[in-house]
Amino acid sequence: MKRIFTVITLIVFGVFNFQQTKAQEFENIVTSGTGDANTYLKNYMNPFAASLGNGLANGWYNTAKPHKTLGFDLTLNMNFAIIPDAASQFDFNADTYNNVRLANPNGDSMLPTFTGGATDTRLEIFGQREIDGEPYSFEQEIVAPDGFGLSDLPGPLAVPTPTVQLGVGIVKNTDLIIRYTPEINVDGLSFQSFGFGVKHDFKQWIPGMKLLPFDLSGLVGFNKISTNYQIDEAAGQFAEFNASATTIQAIISKKLLFFTPYAGVGVNIVKSNFAMKGDYVFNENTNEEVTVSNPIDIDFDGSGGPRFTVGARLKILWVLALNVDYTIQKYNTLSVGLGLNIR
Repeated sequence: MKRIFTVITLIVFGVFNFQQTKAQEFENIVTSGTGDANTYLKNYMNPFAASLGNGLANGWYNTAKPHKTLGFDLTLNMNFAIIPDAASQFDFNADTYNNVRLANPNGDSMLPTFTGGATDTRLEIFGQREIDGEPYSFEQEIVAPDGFGLSDLPGPLAVPTPTVQLGVGIVKNTDLIIRYTPEINVDGLSFQSFGFGVKHDFKQWIPGMKLLPFDLSGLVGFNKISTNYQIDEAAGQFAEFNASATTIQAIISKKLLFFTPYAGVGVNIVKSNFAMKGDYVFNENTNEEVTVSNPIDIDFDGSGGPRFTVGARLKILWVLALNVDYTIQKYNTLSVGLGLNIR
């Protein structure tokens, strides 16, 4: 069958060549049951999904002041939602599995995520199958899948999340913000993204605040990416990864000649899903074939929450601006942007 872990890394991590032994370890977990496979892979892949989702929620603003009507900015941002060191491992909880357990129940239950390193912890895969109407029991011992060893690299670890957005001033001190990447197809892999947001100056509606020497706005933004990989189009086998982030912010800023400090406080709602669709055939140690339909369907959540941002924008030419900000949230995020601004 197609190597499941190779497909996962292709879709999610962009890794095209990986060890066959590691792919086989994940295929063995899939044969234990799709429920166990989804539970394990959710723990294994969660740092990636959380970093990408939090990155998508960033880079929406570099000032609280909306444009004048038909004023605009075109900005490229690069967001880095930093994966904490603690995310390099997850605690294997046997109570959440039906057919997978630690070979040594008293041994180390901490296993690597994709950012972690190597492990020698062994897992037992067990259960019952029915072949030609006859039940049989199976049991197999494997070494738990290793991580990529990324946590050993120097410096912070993050999934880079680029965004390109256009903000246009419409009416009543309001900006309409659009993020869009048309569908890109390369060798059966497709990617596209879309997002929109609204930033509105609400200081104008509060009596007496209009005279205060700072800008104050609210922002709501939504961003989604969709990725699809055709494993075997004729057989109806494909994998997809989708992620979305909604952010709600209150923003304050103060323009000081060419320098504008800003801050924001709010909340993120981050969701993502990874799925493999179609029928896949596995060869077990019994030399019997087992067909599994739609083996992977994982929802990632829980990586959003409250956030606080502080940053600054610097005009480097009359219409060009550089901005840098840092957001404290579940996955702290550094954002750097360069934009063309026509106020």
